[in-house]
Amino acid sequence: MTKFWSTLPILASLATAPAAAQQPVPPTRHELLDSTHAVIATATGARYRRDIEYADSVRGVVREFTLAGQMLRQSHYENLRTQRLDGLTEAWWPNGQLCLREEYTHGKRLGELRLYYENGQLKRRAQYGESGTSTGECYGPEGQLLPFFEYEVMPRYSRGDGGFMAIVQAISNNVKYPRDALKAKAEGRVFVKFVVTKRGEVAEIKIVKGVYPSIDQAALQAVRELRSFTPGQQDGQAVAVSFTVPITFRVQ
Repeated sequence: MTKFWSTLPILASLATAPAAAQQPVPPTRHELLDSTHAVIATATGARYRRDIEYADSVRGVVREFTLAGQMLRQSHYENLRTQRLDGLTEAWWPNGQLCLREEYTHGKRLGELRLYYENGQLKRRAQYGESGTSTGECYGPEGQLLPFFEYEVMPRYSRGDGGFMAIVQAISNNVKYPRDALKAKAEGRVFVKFVVTKRGEVAEIKIVKGVYPSIDQAALQAVRELRSFTPGQQDGQAVAVSFTVPITFRVQ
């Protein structure tokens, strides 16, 4: 089965990017990827490669290939740093058949999504509007019409209503303000990124934007104490999903 890349938008950009005209255009970047599509430093264990081509200092196109040169995915980004999609995204099966075609506008899926079986048979057709909800059809391998279900479903937290604000509230409840930070009157907003795995576990916790050493550590610990999630889904299959959450520390 072809690996899908989750593109669920969790949090807006942390900062406005500088104007493209004021910044030099970076050169195309080439990366080697392992079997999980994680970036690796050497060719040992490489299964794929990725080319990141900039249109200016912010926008660009990301392409992924097999080591033999077969195109697997191509995505257009409005902001490469924040991974905000804009335009057409396409993915292909290893046999060259189109697997996925979807449209984004300013980081939001908007327009038509099509998904195909490896033999070229249409698997899903859906239309997304401004509200984010979709309408469409699902098909079996032989072309038979199936009951429609959402292509992507966010992870649900096991407390409260399960939504994003329930996660933020749970983290806030776990926070313990460090004494040295209180004494120093250190305060601010920490951004923490983590992944909800296919099993609903919290993993890969790291600081995206810190404030003060002990405050950053308190934020990490508050996220570590989160309970389990109902995993997110993509096309009916459990997938790992990244979250970035803001945690505010303020001396009263």
